Amino acid sequence: MLPFLIIAFLVINFLYFFMEMPVLAFGFTDWSNVVIAWGILFLFISALILLNKFRLFIAKTAWGEVLKNLFPQLFQERPHVVDIANYQNQGQNYKRYRMLGFVGIVLLVVGVSNLLILPILTSAPMLYSSSYRGLLGEVKESSFTSDIEPINLSQIRIVDEETARKLAEKIIGEVPALGSEVQIGELSLQKVREKLYYVAPLEHRGIFQWLTNYTKGSKGFVMVSATNPQDVHLVQSVNGKEIYLKYQMKGFLFDYLPRYVYFNGFFNIGISDFSFEIDDDLNPYWVVTLYKNKVGYHGSDAVGAVIVNAQTGEISRHTIDDLPRWIDRVQPESYVYKQVKDWGDYINGFWNSVFAKMGTLKPTGNELHLIYGNDDSVYWYTGITSSGKDGSSVGFILINSRTKEAKWYKVSGADEGGAKKSAEGQVQEKSYRAGYPILYNIGGVPTYIAPLKDKEGLLKAVSFISVENYNLVGVGADIESGLRAYQQVLASKGNQFVPSQENKALKLQGKISRVSQVVKGGESYFYFMIEGDNRIFVGSSNTSPKIPLVKVGDIISVTANDTKESTLSITDFKGESY
Repeated sequence: MLPFLIIAFLVINFLYFFMEMPVLAFGFTDWSNVVIAWGILFLFISALILLNKFRLFIAKTAWGEVLKNLFPQLFQERPHVVDIANYQNQGQNYKRYRMLGFVGIVLLVVGVSNLLILPILTSAPMLYSSSYRGLLGEVKESSFTSDIEPINLSQIRIVDEETARKLAEKIIGEVPALGSEVQIGELSLQKVREKLYYVAPLEHRGIFQWLTNYTKGSKGFVMVSATNPQDVHLVQSVNGKEIYLKYQMKGFLFDYLPRYVYFNGFFNIGISDFSFEIDDDLNPYWVVTLYKNKVGYHGSDAVGAVIVNAQTGEISRHTIDDLPRWIDRVQPESYVYKQVKDWGDYINGFWNSVFAKMGTLKPTGNELHLIYGNDDSVYWYTGITSSGKDGSSVGFILINSRTKEAKWYKVSGADEGGAKKSAEGQVQEKSYRAGYPILYNIGGVPTYIAPLKDKEGLLKAVSFISVENYNLVGVGADIESGLRAYQQVLASKGNQFVPSQENKALKLQGKISRVSQVVKGGESYFYFMIEGDNRIFVGSSNTSPKIPLVKVGDIISVTANDTKESTLSITDFKGESY
């Protein structure tokens, strides 16, 4: 019986490691269950042997006769219990079982302490609030326009994750039988060849599909442009070589990505945030964050990353400082969000965060969003508001998604929720709903840009909302028309830039060299060039009634915001020769 019990216990332990993958390091509690289980086993074996020996010894005494009458069940024969007392003819055997019991007690104490006691003593926010607040690192106050350059219109995100998933599912449905084998995994926003895409692996739909394809894996991945809803790709081969994703989040046994990484030597450090990314050659990888708990058993913080080739399983380990350039992020959203929240909560200590809340700050939403800067850096973004206030922000924070460098911008105005309502109010007769507003620098003005979608989640319009005054909204059928509407609203309200961040107005006079008319969203736009200037100027009849009358050779005067873009939307137009 006893050998069978030990074998069964070893099998259970293996299954626990196989299924739960406990981190074998200080600061993690999941290995405590294994230690407690071994402690109970050692105590059970020790007690079983020692109590059996005690029963046989006392049964031969007068006290034994008394106990037999009081507790007859204690002295019943137990044929299913292995009686090894006859093998213990020497005192050292007795000491061995006592030592086994002592080891069992020690394991129980260690396991229970690591599971329940030490986490409280080393991680309680009441005792370590300053440590939690310091996890984010130094938060530098900075200037919005000095750090965030005006965005190129071609890089503005108008496709949100919901729309991207619908577009990806549509292209999968166009391939016969593919949808019965695979499903779309988690979408990851990333920059590929200087363009923004949502990228998602095609994963096994279930265990039967895995059994059919486990030797190679599921085939391919999808790419959906974040700036152009017409740019959608199903990638199943690159340069004539077929793409198979053997290691993935929907794999089984050792094809299951977390288990594959764990049993390849990463059992003594936390692994998290399994992000699917592709390099500029469209080779698929998994980027897995390595983390440690910095405040006792809490305060998870990224310390590096593991890159896994999704096809071959090749693994490479990197620190934060030596990551390949194509990797967009290693700082998990949940970790950064918690650190931003703690940074705002514990600004004046723990008890202040519970009662008075003087000076405390909090994120404006329940999640962070990625922002891609013109400096090739990627940032986690969230607005910041004072505790107890709704609908407004006191600024926002940008956190580098690789290095976790944090910058704090004190730009008061609308939060994301208020911006969404304002955008929806502009088109309330159409019942459009706004996607999540993303912050951009539009001509020196901090501006939210949010897609407007119909009930089916299809993109119908683009809205521009001023952060400082969410009543200033421009809506258009596309980015260009939305921007022009927004600039006209700003101009009509006195061009309300932040005083220290105002861009210079560009005023030009010259002869029209080329002109063309384009209809977008039912509205006519006129594109023209001025002799001696390579830039393109865009305007509509809303800017001036003389624009539709312009022709090559006319002398005109225009005013536009002086940006680095090759296409400029004009805010004022005068026909000097007509």
